[in-house]
Amino acid sequence: MCLLCLSCNSSDDNSSIASNLTYTTQNEIILKNAEPIILKGVNALNVFGIDDSALMQEWNINIVREFIGNLREQPIEGNAILDSKNQWLHPLQKIVDVHRQNGRITIICPFGWVDQNGEQTLFTGLNPSEQDFYLAYLKKMEEIANHFKGQRDVWIEVWNEPYAYHNGNGYSSNLWLSDQIEMIQNLRTSGFDNIILVSGNAQGQSEKAILEFGKTITSTYNNIVFDLHAYESWLIDSDDEIIRNRITNLKSKGLPVLFGEIGVINSTGLMQPQPFLKVAKELNIPTLAWVWKRDQGDQNALLTDQNTPNEFNNNNWGSTYFNFLKD
Repeated sequence: MCLLCLSCNSSDDNSSIASNLTYTTQNEIILKNAEPIILKGVNALNVFGIDDSALMQEWNINIVREFIGNLREQPIEGNAILDSKNQWLHPLQKIVDVHRQNGRITIICPFGWVDQNGEQTLFTGLNPSEQDFYLAYLKKMEEIANHFKGQRDVWIEVWNEPYAYHNGNGYSSNLWLSDQIEMIQNLRTSGFDNIILVSGNAQGQSEKAILEFGKTITSTYNNIVFDLHAYESWLIDSDDEIIRNRITNLKSKGLPVLFGEIGVINSTGLMQPQPFLKVAKELNIPTLAWVWKRDQGDQNALLTDQNTPNEFNNNNWGSTYFNFLKD
């Protein structure tokens, strides 16, 4: 049976499955149906083509963070569309349906905006409320939240990697707080009470703003999880003791944290992820790799074109993360 037919025929059953789930937070713990859950997953690019293979099950993936690079035109339901960048975009509901059929949580995360002329602006490093498309962003996110409210296995992240890495460009912790509150409230107003993810500052790599104002947010809104990204700030000049102390500090303050991205290469070059993964396993920290992709030439890609773990010039990233998931 074709994937589109499978999604259509199973949509009612899928909605029933989703409505019977509950994902909540209790202090630093994420719960599924009132029981702690261990979350290990990946970032994926299913908007460009839905992967319905059995590989994610084989890798023990139970949560997927989906890249939305063209938020303005991204279809929520219905059929795939050809966008202004001449790329096919598949609807979010059909992506969710495939994950749901395999027991996976879907995180919907906006990574970028494409304007009427086809020019893309990636969100990383930007101050959300200062963008000229911000009001349109809020409207589209509200539409997504309104559609997925009640589908408990769908979580929404408000913005990928906000604010400059070195805390320049007018950044302040007060700006972080006011932006997060406005973006959260925008989703909650629609009736969306599922888990919402909020990024740290410094392009998601710093926990400083979370430590300062995280409790202010969680005391106002339920089901908030803070998203950090493990690149330079966590993987360079950091041994397992330093990493453990940073994470333990967050947990001791009752702040629920998920590492929405970890990869082996970023702007500064190739890095070693093993110390971080050792601590993540030890402390049961939800962790998602960048990126579920079949491309041996991309050092962060977990897979080769032959669907084997990618170990080409990347510190054996594919097999390292495969073993982390399977252990």
